[in-house]
Amino acid sequence: MNEKYIEELNKKFLQLKQEITHWLSEVNRSGHSHLQNYIFFAHKPVFSFTEAILILCEKETSNTAKVLLRTLFEAHINIIYHQISESEKRLAFSAKRMFDERIAILNEILSLVKKYSNLKSQDETKLFNDTYLLKALADQDKHRQAILRANPNLSGTRHLQDKAKLCEEGEVKNSEPGSFERMYSLIYRQLSPVAHLNIEGLQEFVGQDEYGKIFFHDGNNGDFIATQSVEISIAFSKDLYDNKILTGEQVTIIQETEKFIAQANIQFQES
Repeated sequence: MNEKYIEELNKKFLQLKQEITHWLSEVNRSGHSHLQNYIFFAHKPVFSFTEAILILCEKETSNTAKVLLRTLFEAHINIIYHQISESEKRLAFSAKRMFDERIAILNEILSLVKKYSNLKSQDETKLFNDTYLLKALADQDKHRQAILRANPNLSGTRHLQDKAKLCEEGEVKNSEPGSFERMYSLIYRQLSPVAHLNIEGLQEFVGQDEYGKIFFHDGNNGDFIATQSVEISIAFSKDLYDNKILTGEQVTIIQETEKFIAQANIQFQES
């Protein structure tokens, strides 16, 4: 791992985060569309995840950073998917899916309370109380029905692989053909074992030297993990301008960071 590269990359990212966050704090959000609000509120977690990944890579614990990178890839595909076509319809479908999931979870808890009396609470302000659960279900269903009334015959996709394919069809600006499906198949799927810590994921933390001795490690190739996370934050920063959440010329740190990464990639290939 090139420690100096990650250190310099982190400095540039923190400048990017600081400048973008500052300009977003000056934004007057009155009159923003649902899409603009969705992207606006995404900036905090996107930048937070990237910063955490860089910290982990600096500490040479890139295996753990892979878990965060996997989530960051998912967020990136979702953000692009929602903005390239039929934004209102897709956002409405995703919001409905959110309430569907909440209702499903509340029904599962209600079943648990009925099945296991020891879990039941007598306090109506607590989650495992029948009255609390029924009120919560009614509230979530009210919001779900409101979405359906405003969007009759609502349909969409919830599978990330399908969203990646739709991103390809949307011909996203500055993206090469196949980049989103490659991102899903080659990176997102490859990071799944570490995220789930199944047998294959556990193997990521284990190595064997030339003498057959077993050793443990927290990951390698931190340069790649760190770079991928920053590139997602750069792409997201451009989304803010493309969707008129930020206006005017893009902050110069975007191009400076892209140039720094490109030059570093050339040096890595030549070394």
